[in-house]
Amino acid sequence: MKYPQGYLFLDEQTKLPLLSTVQAWFTAKTEIYVPGLSPKSKLLDGRIEQLAGMHRHIWKRSDYQMKCIVFNDTRVSQTFMLAHTTDIKKVYWIDSAEQAKEIKTIGAFIRESQRFSSYVDQCGDIYSDLADYILEKTGQTLVGDADIHRFIMGRAWGSTSEAEIHIRQIAKNETRAGVLMRFDLEGQTAEVHDAAV
Repeated sequence: MKYPQGYLFLDEQTKLPLLSTVQAWFTAKTEIYVPGLSPKSKLLDGRIEQLAGMHRHIWKRSDYQMKCIVFNDTRVSQTFMLAHTTDIKKVYWIDSAEQAKEIKTIGAFIRESQRFSSYVDQCGDIYSDLADYILEKTGQTLVGDADIHRFIMGRAWGSTSEAEIHIRQIAKNETRAGVLMRFDLEGQTAEVHDAAV
């Protein structure tokens, strides 16, 4: 499939019609791919899985399941938006093969961020166990570790580190999360469509 590629994520319960009907919602020149309806593509399925994982991480929804339509155009079909306004969760974009590689790299750093978060949570649990044991044995609370305590309590209430915040923001920026129309690529797609004809 040519670039740019839009990855339109929909609510899992969205009922999609036949592939020919989905194609009719987009322009005739627009290639589309719908898992389960289109002939299988390992490459596009892999990218869908990657972007769905990013989506779950960015929006802190680890159990989110979605359907996806992949298309090569600079905008989400207005006809489709009218038919499925409430079903659309997010749109992500891949503009080139180079950007697809960069998104893979971001995915690796998201996994590192998740691993970091897990380790910090484990450290918080261990520190809490130590503090409880010290209190039980000595009757004293740990007052000299105010920064550690504040950090651990903040994590318990959902705060994240600056690094985790930046990784989420980089993922949003690189995929143009939520942008429905790519004005910055309008001329490029016209050239691609003309060359394809």
